[in-house]
Parts: sequence; structure tokens; C-alpha cells
Amino acid sequence: MKRFKNILFVHDDTCTEQAALQRAINLAGHNQADLTVAVALDLPRDRGGDRVYGRLRQAIIDDRQAQIDAMIAELDSAAEIRGKIIEERVFPGVIREVLRNGHDLVIKCAEKSSGLHDRIFGGADMHLLRKCPCPVWIMQGDGKENYERIVAAVDIGQAEDDSNVDILNRQILEMASSLALSEFSELHIVHAWTAWGEGLLNTPRFSFSHDTEVQQWVEQQKSEHMARMGEMMQELTGTLGDDTLEFLKPQVHIIKGEAHRVIPQLVREVDADLVVMGTVGRTGIPGFIMGNTAETILQSIGCSVLAVKPPGFVTPVTL
Repeated sequence: MKRFKNILFVHDDTCTEQAALQRAINLAGHNQADLTVAVALDLPRDRGGDRVYGRLRQAIIDDRQAQIDAMIAELDSAAEIRGKIIEERVFPGVIREVLRNGHDLVIKCAEKSSGLHDRIFGGADMHLLRKCPCPVWIMQGDGKENYERIVAAVDIGQAEDDSNVDILNRQILEMASSLALSEFSELHIVHAWTAWGEGLLNTPRFSFSHDTEVQQWVEQQKSEHMARMGEMMQELTGTLGDDTLEFLKPQVHIIKGEAHRVIPQLVREVDADLVVMGTVGRTGIPGFIMGNTAETILQSIGCSVLAVKPPGFVTPVTL
């Protein structure tokens, strides 16, 4: 199973919930991982070697570092925790910190929405969700000590030989299962499917003689999706073991409909605390970083999200 070894927690003024930091500490402890608590300082650029500027800048950095170190010293944790100052904005500074030091998970509280549009995640959060090369966990400030319900959203409607999607689905399920175990929460696994071409079958141009032909076509595709979900669950059983899966008792939802509508609706119905999902876009090409479906879901779910990148993802951010 996926185990995190080098976690980065982004601490800022919007992160007022102690529960978020405690969850990061607990996760580091369960995974025997290193934990870095980082603060991003958006300081003015160097004014051509101005001595006053240089001294003031360093004083601000030293003061903030001392605050982080004092906070960490008061934490009750068996995990190795260190403080870090990132000397630029959250984006792109956090991603550059990931690239420099090989962090395999970023945890951050959701920033407060600003501007004309009421968005679930703010600008910096969306940049991280789109462009950070490792999984990103954006926590909403619910203050809960434990999550009660976790939703894992998978996509099994791709071609059978799409190994990258299969790997991504395995990562999503393993992460969601691991968190459900540590949080003692319900695990819901959801897949949204549509019957390819169904909307065209009864149009004048593609008219079929019998409604049964359309029904059989839809049922055939439904059976294929259910079979592939069954294979995925068998693989998860092999990874977790029968006893663990019996303890988790994941609830599987195979729902007909567009993913950007179906998944947020299920999240609301089960009152989920966290959604674990992939951000499938075009991989290997900087700039093609997230699919439209994932973008729509992220801005519709209203709860914490753990976003996982597909294999081969290349961040457009460079050092």
C-alpha cells in the first residue's frame, strides 16, 4: 500500500484549525514519515542590494522561523517535525519546495474564497491541485477530529489497456482505504458511467427499429462497467487482505450519469468529509494539467479533497 514518507504541511493565516495540523501529525506517525511545517512568505523582491532591505528581510524570516520552531516545540508528536520558511508565495513556492526536497504529500487548509465568484477552493489551492506533482490534500475547516465518511472516486470507463488509469485508480483506492482505517470512517467507492452513443441511438439519423436494441446496448455497457469494478475490488482485496476489507466494508456505488453531476450529488447524500480523486488530464505535457470533469467536481463537492496525479504527470513549474 501507498505509504507517505516525506509530508509537507503548509501553515498560513487561513489555517486556523488545529485539527488540520493534528491530522498531519497523526498521518506522519502512522506512516513513520518526516513532517515539514512550512510557511510561505511573499516578500518584496531584492532592490539591487539595498542594505536596509536585506537586513529587514532577514529579520522577518528569522522571526517567522522562531515562531514556527516554538510552535513545533509545543507539539506532542513522535514524528520527526521541522520548520521551514519558503521565501516566496504559496504558489509556486510550495511546488518548488516539493521539487527540491522530494515531498510525496502536500497538506494545506483551504484558503478563504475572495472575489466575485463564490468558489470552494481559492486561487492558490487550485494552482496546487492542478500543478503540484505529488498528491495534494486541501482540508476544509470543519474542526472534526476524525472523518466519518470518505469517498473514493474512480474512473473505470477507459480502454482496458490504459495502464496509467489503472495505476491511478489503485493509488486512489489504497490511499482512501488507508485513511478510512486510520480515521475509523466509512468508505464509499463511486464510479459514474454513461452508455456511449446512447443519446444518438433514437435520433432520426441513427434510428433503431426496436427499443430493446437500445436497452440491450445500455445493459451490455453497464455489465462491462460492473465487471471491471468487480475486478478492481478483487485486486483491492488482494492488496488489503480479506480481514481488512471485511473490517472496512466499503460501499460501492456504480451510478449511471455524468461524473461531474453524479459524484458531487453522492458526496452530498452521504455527507462525506473527504473525497479522494484523480485529476486526469493530458500527462507528460506541461500545461495540460487537469481535465474539465475534475475541475467541475472540485468546485462542487464542498468538503476536503485529496487529489492524486496520474503517472507521467509533468508539472509546468520549474526550479
